[in-house]
Amino acid sequence: MRTFFVLLLLAALPPWPPASAQQAVDLSEPFLAEGLSIQDRRFLQAALAFEGALHAPIAPDWSPGAQAAMDDFAQTAYGAAPSVLHMAALAQEMTDRAARDGWTWRHFDSLGLSLLFPSKTAVPAAPDGAFTVWDHSTSSLRYRFASLSRPEAQALHRDTLALQAEGGTPVRTRDASLAVTGVTGADGTLRRVRSDYIDGAWSTVVLSADAADGALLGAVAASIAPGLAAPLAVTRGGRLDRARQAAAPLLDTLERLPRDRPAPPTEATPPVASPPEATLPDVNLPEDSAHRDRPSRPFRAASTGSGFYVSAEGHVLTNAHVTDGCTTIHVDGRPARLLTQSADSDLALLLSEAPAPAVAIFSEAPARLNSDVTALGYPLSHILGGMNVTRGSVSAITGLSGDPATMQITAPVQPGNSGGPLIGADGSVVGVVVAKLDALTIADQLRDIPQNVNFAVRAEVAARFLAAQGVSPLRAAPHTPLRPEDLAQRAAAFTAFVECDPR
Repeated sequence: MRTFFVLLLLAALPPWPPASAQQAVDLSEPFLAEGLSIQDRRFLQAALAFEGALHAPIAPDWSPGAQAAMDDFAQTAYGAAPSVLHMAALAQEMTDRAARDGWTWRHFDSLGLSLLFPSKTAVPAAPDGAFTVWDHSTSSLRYRFASLSRPEAQALHRDTLALQAEGGTPVRTRDASLAVTGVTGADGTLRRVRSDYIDGAWSTVVLSADAADGALLGAVAASIAPGLAAPLAVTRGGRLDRARQAAAPLLDTLERLPRDRPAPPTEATPPVASPPEATLPDVNLPEDSAHRDRPSRPFRAASTGSGFYVSAEGHVLTNAHVTDGCTTIHVDGRPARLLTQSADSDLALLLSEAPAPAVAIFSEAPARLNSDVTALGYPLSHILGGMNVTRGSVSAITGLSGDPATMQITAPVQPGNSGGPLIGADGSVVGVVVAKLDALTIADQLRDIPQNVNFAVRAEVAARFLAAQGVSPLRAAPHTPLRPEDLAQRAAAFTAFVECDPR
């Protein structure tokens, strides 16, 4: 089943069903980060960075620095300790900001980096040598991107240090795979240069802005990280979403104190004084040979995938490759734990702390050749950010090389569909989406591009896996087909959003 040179197993990415129950939200309760999903914690940290309160990298966890930033924000904006209402207000402001400017975590393939980018208000500018340049049309923020050699990166950081205004102290961070330099020029312009060693080159981002837009620059700088990033969005039906909905009638009447926050520093780490310009030292980026024994991309970002509820108690079925290596797992924004996983069947069973909003029903009969199927999940969440439904048919009753545990389907699937349900025409589960044919590999080998060759673990295999774990899936004989719209609505209720944090 696992012929990896041909199959591209679908990387973990998202699904979100509705809230499990009408749970009352006490907006006056003190703010606590417990119970927030990874995606919601990152969303709030981004909001705090845009407010100028967070001066640390945006991360999947909720650090003491993030808590201090939340305390600072609530005190500065409302003159009080942070409450659930303040959390909701902060989230709504970030939602409005994202809708207005199109802020999202964008992945730049040429760099191997992701960062916050204003997709609606970013304007391309003329290239600057090796650098691609973008301007933010509603502020002074400017982005410049390039992949540099070590000498080029050395020279850039050295020249940036030389721009530091007299009497000020630049900020410098250096390690084997990262160099960050932050300065304030004589004219007050803020500049941040970050270089990450990725795939044999120094992926470099240069940010600049006037002092008045220091919080904006700081937010973007705090968001930069190697690898793909999940979308800038609130987990639907999660704790933050419920608080935001409950607070909606009050937000227009919630008055903020006058803003008088000074521009944030350009780096979260303690500044290191720079010697006079004439004796500026080399920035000491390591020789490329220092990375010879290091993986080219050692960082693995938090990721998300699909799953579906198989018991009223909150058991969730997904793929083993979605949960592999996770230290923290959330399902629909709520903590979940891994009960078991099987590499042979590529299935995993989770238990959410919350009961299921709806439970999938498995078909008693195997899917037949050419029968209609629908796949639900959250593909390419860092781009699409929502549930996706695709339709197709069973094109072969066995999988790759005649594998009897899987079947071939034509319903389009992408990274992020992994673990999602494959539904028959009557609304019952006939499979678990698992993989797609690697079109690029096949095209390279056969000089032809395969079309809609995807795979699902058969429902009979999944049912046996569940039974072995003491979970009895609901079963039903095939019955009258549903309208496509009704089928999607029913299946969306039990489709689940799985978040994995490997750190």
